[in-house]
Amino acid sequence: MIKTDRKGGTMAGYTPLQQKAYEYLLNLIRTGGLEPGVIYSETKLAGEIGISRTPFKDALVRLSQDKYIDILPSKGFCLHVMSPEDIWTTYQARTAVEGYCAMDLAAAKDSEAGRAALDRLAESLRCMEQMIREKAPLPDILACDLAFHQTIAEFPRNAELIRLYESLNHRVSYIALESFAKQGRPARALEEHRSIYQAVSGAGAQVEIGPYLAVMRHMEASRDIVLELTEKKNP
Repeated sequence: MIKTDRKGGTMAGYTPLQQKAYEYLLNLIRTGGLEPGVIYSETKLAGEIGISRTPFKDALVRLSQDKYIDILPSKGFCLHVMSPEDIWTTYQARTAVEGYCAMDLAAAKDSEAGRAALDRLAESLRCMEQMIREKAPLPDILACDLAFHQTIAEFPRNAELIRLYESLNHRVSYIALESFAKQGRPARALEEHRSIYQAVSGAGAQVEIGPYLAVMRHMEASRDIVLELTEKKNP
């Protein structure tokens, strides 16, 4: 087995071919190369990247565990469609991950790394405010939103937490743009981000739990909108 860090190499426990298949499929999913409701042939896709079915199937199992796809025995696989229960559990898990990371940042806010992270959060807030004011395309606004969350999730420099954050975030990414299309949602999300920033950068009796509560309120607001949109799509 080959082990390297999360930035460029093969994750621990996976062969190069398994990792190649996983990254190929993940890129297809994240770039819209696979469509919801379509059943895909593992044999055909394995042939496209020139690997055998065994490492390809191993990659599919990993993607299934991460809730990116559903494996259909003797048929192939399809993109996983989030159920209301999936949405609840995903946002609960995101609250746990990002809430912890926000508290970690708050505890280290006076360190060099902490000050640099707070500067990046402030820049994300300015970016999002400017994009909203200029009525920029929703993908541009969402990019500022995601930069804010990513800064928090990456602060502890814990590869496992980052992997969880990326997986959890992607589960609802397909509907994130639609949630931002709801009247007034970008502006409210910005205010929720400001509350998180204030809780992380502030002081006082609430410094330990305040960041977690601010993240939780933001996640609950996002969750409710995603649930509403999902129910409209699947009445």
